[in-house]
Amino acid sequence: MMNAMRNTPRPDKLQNSATGTVPGLLRARCAQSPDAAALWQLSSSGQWIPTTWGDYGKAVAALAAGFKRIGLAHGDRVGIMSATCKEWDFAQLGVLAAGGVAVGLDPYALDEHTQEIARRCNFAGVVLGHPSLLEKLGNEARGNLRFIVSIEPPTAPGIVAFDSLLADSAEGVDWDQSQPDDAATLIFTSGTTGAPKGIQYSHRQMCLAVSAILSAFPDIGEGKRLACWLPLSNLFQRMINLCAIERSAQTFYVADPREIMKFVPLIEPHLFIGVPRFYEKLYAGMQEAIAKKPAWQRHLVHWALRIGDLNARAERTGRASGTLLKLQWALAERLVLSKLRGILGSNLHFMISGSAPMPLWLLERFHAMGLPLLEAYGLSENIIPIALNRPDRYRFGSVGQPLPGCEVRLAEDGELLVRGPGVFSGYFGEGLAEARVDADGFLASGDFASIDAEGFITLIGRKSEIFKTSTGRRIAPTSIECHLKQVQQVEHALVFGARRAQPVALLIITEAAWQEDRHLLCERLRAEVTQAVAALPAYQRPAGLVITAQALTIAGGELTANLKLRRLNIETKYAKVLNALYSHIDAAAGARIEAQSDDGLYLFCSL
Repeated sequence: MMNAMRNTPRPDKLQNSATGTVPGLLRARCAQSPDAAALWQLSSSGQWIPTTWGDYGKAVAALAAGFKRIGLAHGDRVGIMSATCKEWDFAQLGVLAAGGVAVGLDPYALDEHTQEIARRCNFAGVVLGHPSLLEKLGNEARGNLRFIVSIEPPTAPGIVAFDSLLADSAEGVDWDQSQPDDAATLIFTSGTTGAPKGIQYSHRQMCLAVSAILSAFPDIGEGKRLACWLPLSNLFQRMINLCAIERSAQTFYVADPREIMKFVPLIEPHLFIGVPRFYEKLYAGMQEAIAKKPAWQRHLVHWALRIGDLNARAERTGRASGTLLKLQWALAERLVLSKLRGILGSNLHFMISGSAPMPLWLLERFHAMGLPLLEAYGLSENIIPIALNRPDRYRFGSVGQPLPGCEVRLAEDGELLVRGPGVFSGYFGEGLAEARVDADGFLASGDFASIDAEGFITLIGRKSEIFKTSTGRRIAPTSIECHLKQVQQVEHALVFGARRAQPVALLIITEAAWQEDRHLLCERLRAEVTQAVAALPAYQRPAGLVITAQALTIAGGELTANLKLRRLNIETKYAKVLNALYSHIDAAAGARIEAQSDDGLYLFCSL
């Protein structure tokens, strides 16, 4: 790993934060614009209620004093588990200002995962959205708590009301006790291949990450609107909220992520972040809405999208659009494209996706609407995102160029390595034993990648996911899966086939699709999948399909809390079904197969 194949150009230097601590970012903002709107939250009557920067600072100062009063000591870890809301951010900053370490807990995570994190963190206290969430911690963790705070009114003795801490006085007190090299947060990996691992970061590292992100997105500025809708246990969402503090942008909180599309047109964000699954569902919803229109409207929309695609392709390749295309695009923009974008508000110029690969075709279709969807790439083990596509520098199919503070190179086998001040110093409680950091300070990402002459990074696949067929071919499943997700009504697509002659695919389809006639469903999916993978080499095309409407869920152990696939769990769960498909294929000896499982939950067909 120490002999690199290629280095990227030396990354730009990070601008050192003037404060060096996370509460320091807020103190500086409060001093500069105390009366400007900072946060917006829905009231019980459905009205957006603003909080100024000055009031934000006063709330955090009061909480810092309150946390110390009820027993928080320097270096103590505090778990925060609540739906997305301003009180979450208040609590985080209050804990940090008091010298504590904030640990985000997902209220939707499996109880056993929450209990494992709580056990390893040995929390001094917790801040909960509702007292009932205390049950998720387990008896051992509950027994060690020195204090419990509830945002909703307490329902049992011994629980402190969040509002009572806000009433604490911080006048005449230097409420920020944090130092740049103090531990600020402890996050846990998603655990796609095993138990989640803890990673600790300092105030200095968090501030450097804010600086790096803002260097890529100068559009995040004073008064700009940002939607906060992902669970705040998600580190990137928290970092975007901190970026808002640094630049005086406004944050709008949406408590229920399922309602985000209800509120986006009202928020009218200038920047929107999401995960690939959200954008896939958004596009599918658009397609369903278009399909319900009268025929003349459908034809108009499809024409406008074709024109938008031609215009977007010209933009991406740097070609000048001809006069005719310019006129057609202006008409398509006025009649259709601006209205399609309107469902996300009138201010949005680009969107950001992270956590998993985006299908190239979906990036191109959003761009045809005039909405560039920019992929970002990072690792839990490096708090600074490794690479981003910028609004003025992007390349679809890549994850962009490295951010300041991230020096990247390729190992001899093609694995991406990264070095910089954001790289962690070892897993919590385990040190560097399994940290995958070499003697030169380069962290092994676990991803195969390529880097072009301009520094754009293209991911090939996870080392742990790539498998070989019995013919010796190396298969990166995510690339094939991105093609399969072009097929309408496919919720998830997974490719398997280690040590088999050819790969096969598991398609999770919608319940509506499952209600179709079985023969017609197989014929339709066979044709659409064949078309979707036509551009792939023959050895990468699935030989057959398992089709089901049995959803993948967090509770079932198939998805992580941020909707990443737990491949090993899924392959183990469906091993019997996948083996049945291979048996059908072998028995058919080249003839077409079309069969149903004995329980009627799965269809099998060959390609």
